[in-house]
Amino acid sequence: MHDGNPLQGAGSVYADSFKRNIGILTEAEQAALARATVLVVGAGGIGSNCLSTLARMGVGGFHIVDPDRFELANINRQFGATVSNDGRDKVEVLREAILDINPDARVTLFRDYFTEEIAEAVFAGVDICIDAIDFYRIDDHLTFHRAARARGLYVLMGSPVGFSACLQIFDPAGMTMEAYCGISDAQPPMEKQLRYACGLVPKLAHISYYDVSKQNSNTDFMQGSGPSLASACVLAASLVASEIVLILLGRHKPRVIPHTLQYDPCTWRHEAVYLDGGMPAYDPTDVIEGIDDKSSLVVNIFDHFYRKVRAATLELRDGGTLCYRSQGKGPPVLLIGPVGGDTSFWARQASRLAGEFRVITLDNRGIGRSSPLPESADCATMAADVLELVAHLDLDRVVLAGCALGGLIALQAALMAPERVAGISLCSAYLAADEVILDTTEGWRRLARQSGMAAVFDDSIDWLFGAGYRSRNADELYKLKTFYRVNEQHADAFCRQTLVANRFVPLADPAGIACPVQIIHGGGDRLVGPEHARALAAALGGVTPVILPEAGHFLTWERADDYNALLAVFARTALAGAGE
Repeated sequence: MHDGNPLQGAGSVYADSFKRNIGILTEAEQAALARATVLVVGAGGIGSNCLSTLARMGVGGFHIVDPDRFELANINRQFGATVSNDGRDKVEVLREAILDINPDARVTLFRDYFTEEIAEAVFAGVDICIDAIDFYRIDDHLTFHRAARARGLYVLMGSPVGFSACLQIFDPAGMTMEAYCGISDAQPPMEKQLRYACGLVPKLAHISYYDVSKQNSNTDFMQGSGPSLASACVLAASLVASEIVLILLGRHKPRVIPHTLQYDPCTWRHEAVYLDGGMPAYDPTDVIEGIDDKSSLVVNIFDHFYRKVRAATLELRDGGTLCYRSQGKGPPVLLIGPVGGDTSFWARQASRLAGEFRVITLDNRGIGRSSPLPESADCATMAADVLELVAHLDLDRVVLAGCALGGLIALQAALMAPERVAGISLCSAYLAADEVILDTTEGWRRLARQSGMAAVFDDSIDWLFGAGYRSRNADELYKLKTFYRVNEQHADAFCRQTLVANRFVPLADPAGIACPVQIIHGGGDRLVGPEHARALAAALGGVTPVILPEAGHFLTWERADDYNALLAVFARTALAGAGE
């Protein structure tokens, strides 16, 4: 290659190979690209296609970092992946391909994951960087970004999501990945991973056809797998490669984080977003409202990370705090969750009922964004919290609807403040815990202390959901586990709440409750059997319970349409009778 201008000199392969770039690029710019060195960490769907594109644009130097070998599963999206290359080192195949494009290219290989130990060699002589690390290796992303930032280098990222391509550019003097995504060292790995994912696609341009919540999405955050298309990988790599060249040549000032871009050719949506303050300041309300299934993993993750931080907080008289939300403008219905259930537990009720009612949901103390439950607390304590919220919201008469522990709280509140309660709807509730409830919850408390709350969730699935629902919705329940990893109740709080439920004793004879009462129960509830519904109905003076055949303990989730219809009719009638 000619030392000054590679486009000059007799018989120059470089000149003949890249002369068609001239006209868009000048000869001086092409020469600058020939002298430049780009670091690419990760040789998968994005990294390999970036290397191919940049090599064809005449970039002369590459450092490639990747420990993997090609396999047949790479063929659908990775440049260099072929049947003949199956089992070969990715970096070796890519070096051969680059040198076949430009024999004078300088290619340095690192057959390893990126670590601080190899950073000096990896960054030596590099002008700009591409983060093409595997999507699920979040800690490696963070380590690489910190190392590049310390050396004053731009880092560019491209991501395929469905048919769409995303672009993020990190300025070494600008916002960090941690600051943009809202990631901290104290967060569990799953939360870091999901916050990173949300930051790539804040406007979800792909959601109408590719929703990772759905059973056919082939996406598993816990196992670190998901689908991708060649067209999206090439499109994302093209965005990155174009920006790399423009930055190297000083053609324009790049739009760096907190600017982000997603283009989707399937939906024809182009989302160029500027998020002042990054994702921690993002309000996804408009995105969430556009998604029909408010109980999906995507909605609950976006809601939990970004919208719920704007939920209201009540300062309780005893010094605690209660996080709550209110939506809709009709007569008031307050929904009270079970052990471990925060406002997201009512995802299949709140938005549907808000068309007719003012729907209020809360995090009981001991869960979500509310303060811890006092050690001495009992069901009356938790009912007092609810009644303090009712008074704070200046609700003259309200229907209280609770599931499991929430039902016990509603019943206690009706006994404590009959003048405030227009009606109570009790789902999966009981008057006294029997041996099944006591033994099962004691086992869960023991498991929580010994193995953690994830083990409790795994063990409780068969107790909380009906057999038919479990067999038909295994993928949905698996995705609930993903959400549970970031919305996990502390083991101490879980134990405390279960003991409150186990020790429930009504403050007065339930037969004295003057307001209307509704009892809904699952015929397939293994934890709180249907006999509890009948005993509760008898104690309340002959209320006729509604038993939903085969439904499990959390029938509010698995039989949401039936539950919502029953609750709406009851609330409408109770509030009308109370003069609302």
